[in-house]
Amino acid sequence: MPSSPLYALRRSEVFEALETCPEGLSAVEAGQRVDLYGYNILEEAQALPAWRRLLHYLVHPMALLLWLAGLAAMLLGRIELGVIIWMVVMINASFSYWRENRAVKAVAVLKDLLPVYTRVIRAGREIKVPAAEIVPGDVLSLAEGDNVPADARLVEAYGLRTNNSTLTGETVPAARNHDASLRDDVSELERPNLVFAGTSVVSGTGKAVVYATGMQTQFGRIANLTQTMRESPSLMQIQMAKISRNFSVAGIVLALIIFAVAILDVGFVPHEAFLLAIGILVAIIPEGLAPTVTLTLAMAVQRLAQKGVLVKRLSVVETLGLTSVICTDKSGTLTQNQMTVRRLWVAGTRLEVSGVGYDPQGSIAPA
Repeated sequence: MPSSPLYALRRSEVFEALETCPEGLSAVEAGQRVDLYGYNILEEAQALPAWRRLLHYLVHPMALLLWLAGLAAMLLGRIELGVIIWMVVMINASFSYWRENRAVKAVAVLKDLLPVYTRVIRAGREIKVPAAEIVPGDVLSLAEGDNVPADARLVEAYGLRTNNSTLTGETVPAARNHDASLRDDVSELERPNLVFAGTSVVSGTGKAVVYATGMQTQFGRIANLTQTMRESPSLMQIQMAKISRNFSVAGIVLALIIFAVAILDVGFVPHEAFLLAIGILVAIIPEGLAPTVTLTLAMAVQRLAQKGVLVKRLSVVETLGLTSVICTDKSGTLTQNQMTVRRLWVAGTRLEVSGVGYDPQGSIAPA
């Protein structure tokens, strides 16, 4: 097998390197390669079990206090009061889980970026097969309007242009050809003889030999990064945690004060004083706060989804709501792996920034 990368090989060498031919794979070979390489699908990060996600809403500090308050009421003989307190916790938790679960399901439409069926050459015949069954060595038949199902090396190209915006952010169609690419100063995404999963053919026709499928594609690598990246809590989540702690501490302190005053000053018996303290505790804790916030964010997620904007997590909506200016780079983020700030606007003053890329050299000066 040639040691050079696929983009540097001639047409005949590409078939040899991928152990295929211009007539494509046979049905038997394709089946064997499915067993070897797996299906051409994006793997999803293992989601938390439903019971663990529901448990999250049942064991936060405010909910725990209400569980204990309900238990105490039952131990004192007020079964109906304890049941009511517990029902409040369970209803709020169920509602929060249901709303967030509906919002998360909207992300499933990302799979639509990959086609359901695609045209390949198998045993000398052009046929349609499920995109999930594409394997390395398959010869793709591409034409205007097709979505590319896997990363592939072009072996024929006639006026072929592809839309690579899903990978590079560049909306201008990129010209493709089947010639060997020998330049050393460009990345794989910029190679003119490669096409990538998740992109689409804008014009022209061509044939390409698949060399990567599923999570091994450029699109799959990006999907893997988004799934494995640990997300820091948003400002809203930090504030909610702080509010929960403050209300919990305040509720406990006030309940103890009421309990002591009821016994020492008012003359209640301990049983009655304890029930009064529980009532104060339940009244202070805003157990409906979390469901209210969740409902508001879930409604925003659904409205955004109707406009074609997909939000992976509810907390992102809060971050988006705090944004007044969005600075974006339509290309170069992945191809060059760097963005450089050139100008800043601070308190109405424009500043010029010098320097290039990640080099910590430069200065900030008035424009």
